[in-house]
Amino acid sequence: MKTILPAGALLLCSALAQAAPVHWTFSYTGFYDREAGQFLPDMMLSGAFSGEDADGDGVLERPELHSLLVGDTDYVACAAGSNAYYYCGADRFTFSPSGGLSFSLGAYGSDPEGYVGGGHLIESGGMDYEYRFSPGGNAERHLLWTDATVLVMTPVPEAGAWTMLAAGLCVVGAFMHRARLRRRIRSAHGYLYRHLRLALPAVARRVLSARPGPGARAGLRGARGADH
Repeated sequence: MKTILPAGALLLCSALAQAAPVHWTFSYTGFYDREAGQFLPDMMLSGAFSGEDADGDGVLERPELHSLLVGDTDYVACAAGSNAYYYCGADRFTFSPSGGLSFSLGAYGSDPEGYVGGGHLIESGGMDYEYRFSPGGNAERHLLWTDATVLVMTPVPEAGAWTMLAAGLCVVGAFMHRARLRRRIRSAHGYLYRHLRLALPAVARRVLSARPGPGARAGLRGARGADH
C-alpha cells in the first residue's frame, strides 16, 4: 500500500508531540473485489478522525480519539448505542507520523430472533467486509487491500495550529528575506570592489599626467622664494 502526505503535513504533525488536538482526513483508493474477481482502481473508502495525544508519546490511540468517521458513521460516538443485539465501535486505532494509520472497526446486529441482520467490518490494510442475511437469502462483499491501494492523508489544523503554522512561516520568511538581503549586499560589495580595482590604475595615471613637469616645478619654487 502506498501512502501520500501533502506538503507541509510534517509541520502539522508536531501537534501530536505537543499533545495538541489533531484532525486528519484520509482516503484509501483501489481495492480488489473478491466477488467480482477484479481490481477496482476507483473504489474509495474515506473518513476522518480527531483526537488528542494525552500521554504525549507521539501516537494517537483509541482511548485518545474524539471521533472516527468512516462513511456516515462515527465509530466513537456510535459505541454508546451498542446493546445485546447491536454493536458499533472501533476496537483498535493507532496513528503516528512515522507508524502510519491502522484501525479495526465495525457495526453489526440482528433482530432478537436472529432472522434478519447484517454488518460492516473494516480492518485497515486487510479487508472491508459487508454482509446481509435474511430468510430470503444472504449477500456478502469483500474488498481487499492490495499493494496498489493508495492512502492519502490530509491534516486539518485547529485554530491554534493555524496560528503556530502562520508564525512559523513568518519566521521562515523573515530568515529567507535576511538571507537574500545579505546576498545582495555581498554582491554589491563585490561589484564595487571589482569596479574600483579596475578604475584605480586609470585614476592614478590621470593624476600623474596632471603633475607639473621639471621646468614648471622650478618656476614654482622660484615664485615661492620671491614671496619669502
